[in-house]
Amino acid sequence: MRDDARIAFHGTLQQLVAKVERGEMVPKLQASHAPPCKFWTAFQVINGIRHMVPVIHGPKGCTYSVASAYKMRGCEYRGVPLEPTTCTAQNETDVVYGGEGKLLEAVKEADQRYRPDLIVILSCCCSGITGDDVETVAQTAAREVNARVLAIRSEGFGGDFRSGYEDAFKVLMGLMEPRREVMKGTINIIGAREGPTYTEWVQDLNELERLVQAIGARVNGVLCGGCTVEQIRKAPSAEMNASWCYDWGQKLGDLMEQRFGLPYARTGQPYGPAATEEWIMGVATPLGLAEQAREVIRHELAAVSGELDTLRRSFDGRTALIEISEFPGPIRALSLASMAEEFGAHPVVINLHPYTVRERLPSIKFLLERGQNPEVILTRGIFALGSFNASASTQEDVAVIAAEYERAIYIGSPLRQPGVPQVNMTTITGYPQYGYQGIRNMAGLIESSMQHAGRPRSRLFRKVLYGD
Repeated sequence: MRDDARIAFHGTLQQLVAKVERGEMVPKLQASHAPPCKFWTAFQVINGIRHMVPVIHGPKGCTYSVASAYKMRGCEYRGVPLEPTTCTAQNETDVVYGGEGKLLEAVKEADQRYRPDLIVILSCCCSGITGDDVETVAQTAAREVNARVLAIRSEGFGGDFRSGYEDAFKVLMGLMEPRREVMKGTINIIGAREGPTYTEWVQDLNELERLVQAIGARVNGVLCGGCTVEQIRKAPSAEMNASWCYDWGQKLGDLMEQRFGLPYARTGQPYGPAATEEWIMGVATPLGLAEQAREVIRHELAAVSGELDTLRRSFDGRTALIEISEFPGPIRALSLASMAEEFGAHPVVINLHPYTVRERLPSIKFLLERGQNPEVILTRGIFALGSFNASASTQEDVAVIAAEYERAIYIGSPLRQPGVPQVNMTTITGYPQYGYQGIRNMAGLIESSMQHAGRPRSRLFRKVLYGD
């Protein structure tokens, strides 16, 4: 494709990484590609722990935002009942004089009212600006309440979204006991987050647990996707760690390996048969379960033979245009590109932003080392604004890109109207996407998109999204 006014970058993933590392692709707008702040992402991690009460040291608005986003959308997550979100409700006086005393009383009240196993204090921008010592308050409170008490410095200006996840996992390692008697045949699945609300990850985690059990192993806990404090405490005594997503599990896996000597299976996301086999064998071989695992793989592949034929028939000889929108996101998009290539397609990843590359550099380099180097196109509008939201200019860009390729198939947001067969990656009927259940679902999604490719898209819907 020629480089024209629409395109900010067109090349391979390796070439994009090189440009990012040389500092050649930096958006001019300060807020470009802004994801959730450090506070939000730290909350996501601890929100996945059962019988945990967060005490947010900040104004009510921050508390309402995370509670609305992560808790009010459903009444339970992986069997975990909806649990409370509390805060100190900082006001003008607290900002001027500090609120450490108020925070200590809030922790005591949360312990008395909810009787949790764990209380986690999270600082917000207001308490971060005033310099309230949340760590010392946590230490003091731990001597006066029954629950374990931890503190995470998570004020939004204190780091980016990545540091929120990683700092939360680091703090939670304080709950872990030294590695003693190893629990044979037991693993931890690490890197999960978000907790008691419905997300797209629920069924993917269930599929991983199903496969672990099928090879004769068991899961101590999913850290932190519905796990207990006891499961975190015992985590170092598992035989190994395996990641539900290498991108999010990598840091915790490395830290636990360094501190406790706990082995970590470094595998990518199990999209498609090859990556699924790699994930299973990455767990089974160190556990001495390789023979059982190979038999499980043979049985599972036979059960999805029809779906594998559908995927080969649908992908073979096509160009798979995979746009990074609100979902599938950057790492899943690269995993989808690998799966499409496995089935005979030429993958093109659209709108992988340099900010995303920089923040996920270890994971993307891991994928490059494994031979994943798809074609990447970045449009100027997304590069400048960094927004995943629907826009008329980006819709036009995607349609023009789709028209440049013969026999293209689009994989991404249903908000787009690219003018080619379109696989909706956000429909709830499409989960899980991991493993062999994922192969079934992906085949169904793609077969449906091919069957209905000729149906006209709504002009009214397009006008609502993009205007005239």
